[in-house]
Amino acid sequence: MSLTEETRRAVNERVSRLREEYQGFSLSGDTVELPRAEYEHARERARANRIGSASACVFDGNRLLLVRTRETGDLWGVPGTMTDDDETLETAAVRAVDEAADVRCSVRDLRRVRRRQVVPADGDDRALHTLWTLFDAYHESGDPSADGDTVTDAKWWSAPPDAVHPSVQSRVESWATATETASR
Repeated sequence: MSLTEETRRAVNERVSRLREEYQGFSLSGDTVELPRAEYEHARERARANRIGSASACVFDGNRLLLVRTRETGDLWGVPGTMTDDDETLETAAVRAVDEAADVRCSVRDLRRVRRRQVVPADGDDRALHTLWTLFDAYHESGDPSADGDTVTDAKWWSAPPDAVHPSVQSRVESWATATETASR
């Protein structure tokens, strides 16, 4: 079986499991072209069964945990990471929050899933299939602190910051609207 077929099968299996366990999440898909070096790096990850990534919006009452990373600069986002080996997406999301912000949480719902087909920009037709998930989670313990390596800032927000990463913009906006409505 080719790596294209293997990654497609693995993504389909994960989406099927998520459909069985969660209701009402949005599912979208896209294709992205990567420069050859980045594409080869993605192939290496796929060979190691690292085709899924998971992020978590962690809530503590009306507060939302957001982080800034070296990669995102001034934009605030949510902790996320690639899955390790056969790690579930939920476990990866919880691990990402702990590693990025020193906060423990538990997943409560799945908000969004994006299937992505990755192809090299030079026209080679060997596609890879990946999966990105965004979970909602409850805060269990810990006060946010940046890991100092990748994460440059981590804190609770009671209202959205001005600069939010596009990947979580709609989720932050829906949280802010719900928080506003609840406080009236």
